[in-house]
Amino acid sequence: MRSLFVRLINPIPITDPVEISSDELSLARELAFKHKVFPLVYSRIQSRQNFFYPARVVDEFLGQNRNLYLKGVALSAKMEGLEKEVSSLLASEGIPSVVIRGNAIAEELYGDPNSRTSSDIDILIKISDALHADQLLSDAGFHRNDSIPLKFWFYRIHHAVYHCPRTDNLIEIHWNFGIPSFFRLSSEEIWEGVITADSSRLRLSPEMSMLMLLIHHHMHSFRELKILADIIWSFHKYEDNIDWDSFYRKLSKAGLIKTALITISQIRSVWDEDIHDLKGLDLLYHKLQKNHRAGHILKSFFEMDLNKEYRFQHARDTLMARFALDGLSTIIRSYSKMLFPSPEVIKELYENKASWSLPMNYLKFIRWRVKSWRNTHTSEV
Repeated sequence: MRSLFVRLINPIPITDPVEISSDELSLARELAFKHKVFPLVYSRIQSRQNFFYPARVVDEFLGQNRNLYLKGVALSAKMEGLEKEVSSLLASEGIPSVVIRGNAIAEELYGDPNSRTSSDIDILIKISDALHADQLLSDAGFHRNDSIPLKFWFYRIHHAVYHCPRTDNLIEIHWNFGIPSFFRLSSEEIWEGVITADSSRLRLSPEMSMLMLLIHHHMHSFRELKILADIIWSFHKYEDNIDWDSFYRKLSKAGLIKTALITISQIRSVWDEDIHDLKGLDLLYHKLQKNHRAGHILKSFFEMDLNKEYRFQHARDTLMARFALDGLSTIIRSYSKMLFPSPEVIKELYENKASWSLPMNYLKFIRWRVKSWRNTHTSEV
């Protein structure tokens, strides 16, 4: 009985009458909350209300859940205000920025800023502006959630996290989409894919937006249906805006071939025959299948089960996700860098440029990493 839920989060327009029952709507609501897509489900029913019957069942569902939806609308409006505040603060010092998820995705892909909510804000800047932005945000009262030197994170991850001084909402300032050593996509290359929208607002090009979402899906170990929904809606939105042969080459250059294969396999599994109108997705999948293999074990491990709830950064999932990286050397390097990062990383972390201190600082780093893993595994038990 989950077919109604799957159809509601599918981008293909509902143009034929659909008979639904209270039980189907209850199950759709349950799955929507489990996978954090309730605003999308509600707005889809509301916008296509005339295509669902009996009307009494639909009206009852919309009435019973209206307050929950309006809470999401209020949250969306608050986050949009915070996005503008941070973007204006950065712009005041000549730092260009792009809101890359949350309201930006909702408006761009779903055509409705209230169809997707997020508890944090993701803003992209250039890596060359990151230190300036960090000082600017600190001076404005935004607190970073760690005291580690920012340059250390340039080599290790893709963003820094700040707390809003008034609301304690999280603001993630990105200089990349994912861990730098995982994918061949630099900050400079990302900004080559930034374009100006009609309103003079900066946004990602369709191709760069797709790359961002695929990397984001990998960063969440292919487990979040919410991100998978963003991706299938991207295929629908950009059907005629992307040269899929050219995009295939961009996937290969960035090291996203296996990520794309696993992701499209999930889409085909979840939506099945509902995706027959997505010609770009079909074309890309057959091109990927013809020239590459993601491996049956990986596809099976990351199969999307809508009845399960997954925990972000589950140790087993994050370790398995590394095997979804392109190239054996990249996979091996991703594991080795967990304990043995480059000397530049160690020097930035301990703020000691002397080469003679490296052996001692490497030992300190390894001890720190092992302790953090031990604490993670203990909490999971």
